[in-house]
Amino acid sequence: MSAPDMLFLVDAWEAVSRVRRGDLGRARELLDAGERGLRGGTLFPGDHARTLVGSVRAAYCLETGDLSGAEQALAQTYAAALAARDLPPLSLVAVQTAAFAPAHGWQHRAAALLGAASRLRGAHDRTDRQVRDLTCRGRAALGEGAFTAAYGTGRELDGQAAVTAVAPARLRREFGAARPGHG
Repeated sequence: MSAPDMLFLVDAWEAVSRVRRGDLGRARELLDAGERGLRGGTLFPGDHARTLVGSVRAAYCLETGDLSGAEQALAQTYAAALAARDLPPLSLVAVQTAAFAPAHGWQHRAAALLGAASRLRGAHDRTDRQVRDLTCRGRAALGEGAFTAAYGTGRELDGQAAVTAVAPARLRREFGAARPGHG
């Protein structure tokens, strides 16, 4: 990996950290630079890079209350993750879509998406603070039993079903007309 590729990775992960800590100004600078770098040429596997940056952009948009921007970033991230032809990048999409779902009251879907992320990654990620936070919030919102059942439905999917289940557009198709709080 070349030095610019390594710097891109460091900046992308720093942007993740900045979003989670609420340092949105610096996160935006890092994201903007990363997106410019992607347009300037393909770094290390390009679709993986686009998935990472898109995932961070979706998190940034959610943090700033830009649900439309988050939805757009999720759609682009999903397309990049599919193009990567690798399941772990799709787990990033699943986690960000799980973060997006509660903004519309779709708590059960969020829990199922966390389960699908676990399937795509190959294991529950106990090291990711966002996954831990979403899990805690989901348990608080649904109760332990309902959260565990919903998570289990996502976790039990086979790989291809999990790929389909995490498509952000499915939320709109399935719940677009549903009242918030009933998904």
